Amino acid sequence: MKRFFCFVFTLVAIILQAQASPMADDGKMFLEKFYQEGTNCFFDNEFVKKHLTKKALAYLHDNYDYDDDTGEGLATWLFYKEGGWDLGDFKEILVKKMKENTYKVIYRSKFNEDVYEYPIQLTLVKVGKSWKIDSMKPGKGVLIPSNPGIPNGSGWSIGSLNYTAKVNANKTISFTAMSEGEELAFRLTPNPSKKNEYVLGEEPKGFNPFSDTPRALLIDEIGCKLLCLYDQKGLLHNVLDGKGVVSAAQEAKSKWGAQLQGSYTAADGESVVIDWRSVTVGGKEAPYEHLLFNDHVTGVINVTGTNRLKGMWEAVISLDGITLYEVEEDEYGMFHRKGREEALKWARNDFPRFNYASSFLLNDGQFRKLKKSTLRIMRNSILAQNGYRFQSKDLQDYFSKWSWYHPRSSNNDIELNYIERLNVELIQAEEARPDADRFVTEK
Repeated sequence: MKRFFCFVFTLVAIILQAQASPMADDGKMFLEKFYQEGTNCFFDNEFVKKHLTKKALAYLHDNYDYDDDTGEGLATWLFYKEGGWDLGDFKEILVKKMKENTYKVIYRSKFNEDVYEYPIQLTLVKVGKSWKIDSMKPGKGVLIPSNPGIPNGSGWSIGSLNYTAKVNANKTISFTAMSEGEELAFRLTPNPSKKNEYVLGEEPKGFNPFSDTPRALLIDEIGCKLLCLYDQKGLLHNVLDGKGVVSAAQEAKSKWGAQLQGSYTAADGESVVIDWRSVTVGGKEAPYEHLLFNDHVTGVINVTGTNRLKGMWEAVISLDGITLYEVEEDEYGMFHRKGREEALKWARNDFPRFNYASSFLLNDGQFRKLKKSTLRIMRNSILAQNGYRFQSKDLQDYFSKWSWYHPRSSNNDIELNYIERLNVELIQAEEARPDADRFVTEK
């Protein structure tokens, strides 16, 4: 943030100090001055008071909400910087004259291998013999990838699988992965009429697990690179994450663990708390681990220690909490229920049961094990956490009993983030799937 303010304040100071001269030379002058003096300067409050005009200061105060994380303008820059997110090292400043007394200044920074561009339009006014800022209009920051689209050799994860992309000579892209000794593969062909859209088809070798999703859309924005797979009806069925995780299996295990965490009440009234590494029953803590099968999440946890949940349990998400089914493992590594079960009811009125659906992408597929009635509540919980006011009485009744739910006066200003939007689409697609094609473990 200091480096960015350095640019703004130096820019303001140079403009204020500039003598009356042809405006065509002013842009070049303050640009050169910034290169010479500005990149390593830090300014205190006295500098701000001295060089920022009242009009410019009032403009900043009135127009920018420092809590805004929508991705636009100066507020976004401040949000990221104050949050400790690095938007890269200073690269260069470009100045373009738009019209008389109006300039566009573009701040560019290196962000990993990419470039971040942030534009500001400035209108100057002559006061006496010097120039001052009459207005400042920030634009939207844009990340310009050094290798846009789907790079050759990039990694893409979904569930416990890691796919590798290969860009072919004919501009098609082959995706391959290995699962339980079987090669999975599909090919993307760019749609020439639509940017970032592809036709999904078969590879000569390998099984295509996405044969029912012929269209792919690439989302390539700051902080995310996602490949969304849609069926013929336009329903989103799968999302591949292109952030290049080291291990998709570990990522899937982490997501599953986050879905189990929380405070619960057992049928006998005893408190049960599940965190990242342990299960505490009635104050007695016992560690647990997730059991995988060929790197895939099984949903089974192995509790070791002295409390009553010691053993292997299949954890099944439910509308009210979690049901644990005691299981045993056969000689092939498969788990079978033994008959004993523990119903754990969600115990926090002040925290959403499905909060995780607003926190990370549900491309691990665990939600597909839920009944459609539970999926409906999960999907609408994403809206409820944003203050959505429901028209359906059953949804009103369900969410109004939770203290965390605060409906807004109007739904018009509600905006979901990209994770929430995609999760809503994924859940809707699963709700539309015929029951005969679903594998539900929730009772």
